[in-house]
Amino acid sequence: MAILSMKTRKKAIDLAIVTLACSAAWILQLTVLNQLFFQGAICNLPLTVTMLWGYVVGSSLPELRADQLRILPVSAIFLRQLLSGSVTGLLVGALFAALYSSVSPVYPIAFPLIGFITGYFSMKNLNQETLFCIPLTLLATVMAEGIMALQLGAIGRPYVFDHLSHMILPEALLNALIAPFVYFPLRDWYEFRRSEAVLEQ
Repeated sequence: MAILSMKTRKKAIDLAIVTLACSAAWILQLTVLNQLFFQGAICNLPLTVTMLWGYVVGSSLPELRADQLRILPVSAIFLRQLLSGSVTGLLVGALFAALYSSVSPVYPIAFPLIGFITGYFSMKNLNQETLFCIPLTLLATVMAEGIMALQLGAIGRPYVFDHLSHMILPEALLNALIAPFVYFPLRDWYEFRRSEAVLEQ
């Protein structure tokens, strides 16, 4: 008799693959991308992977039906919308944040938060996903950098917003340019694993 069920083994394999992919992105960031500058900014591959993970996997909550929208009170709908993020996006962001925490204390909040928020804008609900991949990454990068700037400003770092205004657009553009190269393999892997799970049922 097997010690672990087949489902548990598959989850462990998926977790190992995700951890390896995140480690590879982290190593690529440290060894290559940190050396390449564009107008003083660098491409942030871990942030891009975190955002796109949220986009691809999306929220685990089912969408509200039309009759539920009529029956539920506004507070319940609002709470559900707040909770409609990607838990796995939050976990991938937390993994990168743990790696980054030795560099700066602001990543532990910004990365998981942006990973969760991007799950609300799940790509699987969009028809023209290829067109939305780049602008959503651009906007989410601006949001993530804004969160980090607010944290740095709160702990008393001077001139954070002046520095941010010069850095945010080049970094957002670089992240948006590499987004399709991260998004398509990630989406294909997710679809493959999902179709495998459906066939086994």
